[in-house]
Amino acid sequence: MQALTRRLLAALLLLAGPAALAQSQDQKALDAYAREIWTTRDGLPHNQVNSIAQTPEGYLWFATWEGVVRYNGQEFRSFGRNNVPALQDSGIRAVSVGPTGNLVVSTSRGGVSVLRGEEWTTYTTAQGLAQDETFAAIEDRNGRIWVASESRGVTRLDPDGATHFNIGNGLGSDVGYAIVEDGSGAIWAATGLGVARIEGDRVQNFSIDAGLPAGAVFSLALAPDGQLYVGTEEGLYMGRGGRFEPVGAGFPAVAVASLQVDQQGSLWIGTVSRGLFRLGDRGLEHFDVSDGLPNNRVASLFADREGSVWVGTNAGLMRFADTPFITIDSHQGLADDYVRALLQTREGEILIGTSRGMDRWKDEVVTNSPELSAHSVLSIAQDQAGDIWMGTYSTGLLRWRDGVLLEQMTAGDGLPANQVRAVHESRDGTLWIGTSRGLLRRKDGSSLVLGEKDGLPREFVLSLFEASDDSLWVGTSNGAGRIRGEEITAVDLSTMDGAQDVFGMHEDPDGTLWFATDRGLVRRLRSGELSIVGSRQGLPVDAVFQVVVDSYGNFCLSSNAGVVYIRREDMESVADGTGERLDYQQFAEADGMGSAQCNGGAGPAALRAADGSIWVATAKGVAVVQPDQLPRYQLAPPPVVIEGLRVDDASTSAAGSLVLPPGTRKLELDYVSLSYRTPEQIRYRYRLEGFDNGWVERSTRRNAQYTNLPPGQYRFQVSAAQRGSGWSPETASVNFEIQPRFYQRPWFLPVAGSLLALFLYSLYRARVNQLKAREAQLSRIVDDRTRALSEKNGELELKNETIRKQSEVFELLSRTDALTGLPNRRSMDEGLARAYREAVAADQPLSFGLLDIDHFKRINDGYSHDVGDEALRRVARAMVKQMGRHPMEGWTAEQRVARWGGEEFALLFPGASADQAAVIAEQLRAAIEAIDCSDFTAGLKITASIGLCERTGLSHHERLVTHADERLYEAKRAGRNRVSR
Repeated sequence: MQALTRRLLAALLLLAGPAALAQSQDQKALDAYAREIWTTRDGLPHNQVNSIAQTPEGYLWFATWEGVVRYNGQEFRSFGRNNVPALQDSGIRAVSVGPTGNLVVSTSRGGVSVLRGEEWTTYTTAQGLAQDETFAAIEDRNGRIWVASESRGVTRLDPDGATHFNIGNGLGSDVGYAIVEDGSGAIWAATGLGVARIEGDRVQNFSIDAGLPAGAVFSLALAPDGQLYVGTEEGLYMGRGGRFEPVGAGFPAVAVASLQVDQQGSLWIGTVSRGLFRLGDRGLEHFDVSDGLPNNRVASLFADREGSVWVGTNAGLMRFADTPFITIDSHQGLADDYVRALLQTREGEILIGTSRGMDRWKDEVVTNSPELSAHSVLSIAQDQAGDIWMGTYSTGLLRWRDGVLLEQMTAGDGLPANQVRAVHESRDGTLWIGTSRGLLRRKDGSSLVLGEKDGLPREFVLSLFEASDDSLWVGTSNGAGRIRGEEITAVDLSTMDGAQDVFGMHEDPDGTLWFATDRGLVRRLRSGELSIVGSRQGLPVDAVFQVVVDSYGNFCLSSNAGVVYIRREDMESVADGTGERLDYQQFAEADGMGSAQCNGGAGPAALRAADGSIWVATAKGVAVVQPDQLPRYQLAPPPVVIEGLRVDDASTSAAGSLVLPPGTRKLELDYVSLSYRTPEQIRYRYRLEGFDNGWVERSTRRNAQYTNLPPGQYRFQVSAAQRGSGWSPETASVNFEIQPRFYQRPWFLPVAGSLLALFLYSLYRARVNQLKAREAQLSRIVDDRTRALSEKNGELELKNETIRKQSEVFELLSRTDALTGLPNRRSMDEGLARAYREAVAADQPLSFGLLDIDHFKRINDGYSHDVGDEALRRVARAMVKQMGRHPMEGWTAEQRVARWGGEEFALLFPGASADQAAVIAEQLRAAIEAIDCSDFTAGLKITASIGLCERTGLSHHERLVTHADERLYEAKRAGRNRVSR
């Protein structure tokens, strides 16, 4: 185990600090890094990645033959001559980033283009380049552009013009392949005949006489100490002071296409035909197509800011990431990757039970057991004599020692069944064998089969555990059983959210038992009191296969969605009912696990080794982690960028402060966190100052929509949180103003009222003067004039009534969604607040829901926005109609449905409990699914997901919105078209 410890410590880089790190020469093996591959199937426009760079805000850029590609960790976006007029060619040979953050793009036949901010500038022969066909280009510390061309040497572009370096003025070759700038500001160029150094206008050439082989140099890289790595046609060289020599004993004399020095100072070497090499603390390592590399031609290498190394090949892009887990699988020698059981023997070996027998791990070496290859091993145990007992899937029970199969017991020999999922020898020497048809006890040469007739809750045995009080706990497919002496007691776990399967058990020093079940983790105190920590308490999975407690008392839980790591105090507080939220870290393939599918139902399926490392059986090997090292992999809260802004479906720049015209109907913002380690685990929240009362958490959703915002000034902010981190204090933001219509401006009503008053007063004065002037006229004339005055007053009253009604219309419009005719979010916010106050005052139930149309973006993109708008109207009418079938006192159907934003609707259920609301919501979901869309588009089927929340225990009506939003995303993660509460 000492060698294993060394490997794990090297792989996970102990938290002893920089000094200890410097003293250690250990390093994780190249094939132990987590790896991921992208090709054209994943969005790359072309599988050959010629060059890679990263701009200051965090975007990765890839040079391909179909354009330069920007990657944000979630999706690729291509830039080429078809969508960027300044780019005159889509064949991109190289990308680089200058000291000021500008992106420099070298094209095959269109010169060099530079992206400064959001503006592209292109340099061709018309701007002084010697040739439009380029191999590489960089921007130096003085802002000058250096270009290596295909057959015209090197060109320097600065404000004073172009300077050409070629054979005619000192360059050794007119073919330039690569360019780098060293710490002194000198430029090094890889040419068709060695290396050239350019300082000012002076050129020095280095070739055979400097120790380099004859021929071309394809790649260059600077070491941290200033030495220059040189990739040639005949291998790798390193030089300083004008002298070069081969690097690394045993490196083949092959062409080196790319070089990269990583954050630890190791050199990554991409060859033309032999794949990838790395020169570091472990010496020279090799990785090629037989190990999973997409292609043996490695055209580009790049180390990003998170420490990952990106490898561009002819057949796709690969990333090597240093992750908390390492995986032991068939690449390390396992007979089979499907692992079901693990055991550390008293001698320190790790025994690994797979679908093809059992392998042994010791001193970083896997030893196979060919004599067991015909058996699919489900469970392993070691007895007091040192013999190994193995339960199998279909061949019964095996006893093995030192490579010899000593005994095989099957159903014909008295086993209840040939499927043996658990084996354990108790302290008194009794051998317990758990099968799919009962529990066999072997003691002193006699055997006894125990089952339901004897008190076990079920005969399908999944796990066995001996407690500190010498009682044996039996985990079955219907709860647990406890055996003390001859007494068997069944423990019903169904009251714990319906838990049945007991996959594994753990005991704390105080006698507390933890059961890993199909509904989470069930705690049993010594008093017998049960409590559960499951999905309802914040656990991200339902089924837990194995519970392992590390040396600090924290919990590692294996599941079908990876390993969940929870601190002891968080687990205890939630189990006690005092903790409001379960904080956890969840690990999967992106963290180095060969597969997130951990195995259970046999075992032990996970263990804590003597050195403190945690071993987990998965569908693709054994995943190993050292909990001591987990803080090293806790990433800082990631920064966020706003990628896109659409105003009424038209793309708009998000730079600066925006002034939007009156009547702006819809605003959509796309954002992303530029982190590449585990982008699928990044959570987002946003708020719109001037509209939202607080932050709106959106889980992993990267889009925000607002409709029918009232005129005013707003500030949109978004931040992100990485697994295990809090919310980033840095936010991405955009300021904008929606201008009002003339009648929405503050001065309109006072001015209109003043004009009306002046008008009325003028009429009054005119009428008074008229009456005084005609006072002496006959009564008939007076009567006629009086009648005329009455008619005029009637007209004035009519005008007043018209103005009043128009004001009511304006007020209604501010609370109504123009597209669907439903109340808008503002109106529903007021209705929800009112319903909450009334429910609290009357101690009546209140439920609230959020409904989201499934895959609505596909409707807009696949059909049209007109079809999408009609779909929204149909859904609105269906909901109002269905709500009308469930009248609620004091509320109309229209008051209980509102358009919340985009494809989201809000549902209000005054006086309805969660169960009653769930019934109505299910009818709503079915009504939407039944909408016939054939009259406006063929083939369209609309479904919706609904999240519900009841007010009980919530201190404010806004909590209903937050909880309903969480339930909505549970419904979506569960497959959509369903109701979650």
